[in-house]
Amino acid sequence: MPDSTITARSSMYSSQNKFTFDVKQPALSREARLSWIGLKLAQAVCTDEGKLKDLQHRMWMRILQNGLAPVPPRDEADQLAVDILAVAMLIEQVAVNEGAEAALAAVKLASGQGIDPALADRFLYLGGALVFWTALRSDNAVDV
Repeated sequence: MPDSTITARSSMYSSQNKFTFDVKQPALSREARLSWIGLKLAQAVCTDEGKLKDLQHRMWMRILQNGLAPVPPRDEADQLAVDILAVAMLIEQVAVNEGAEAALAAVKLASGQGIDPALADRFLYLGGALVFWTALRSDNAVDV
């Protein structure tokens, strides 16, 4: 294994073996990160492939409309897309600016106060794994 790989992997842990992966200087665009995070959350709450594709489409439409006047949700599926994107936007913003641990803490704090507690719990499970942050940092994270 090349020394650079060992160095990169060892930099993900602090001296207390605490998770400190740095998401700064992301390889993906903001839209791609939001889509990827949203997709992972959607997969955690929806198992029906047809519903998942519809949910993903609704999330993308809302991501693309960012900056326009917010459109109220039309139905339950649209509300779920809005809720997932609220979590994804919080995660993305905090992780890029302050790191993965801060993103986890922000979601814990926002749970029940603007963020659906069930979605917060799903993210805390997903975001507790190093592979989540590694994949988010990767150029290949978006498989849409």
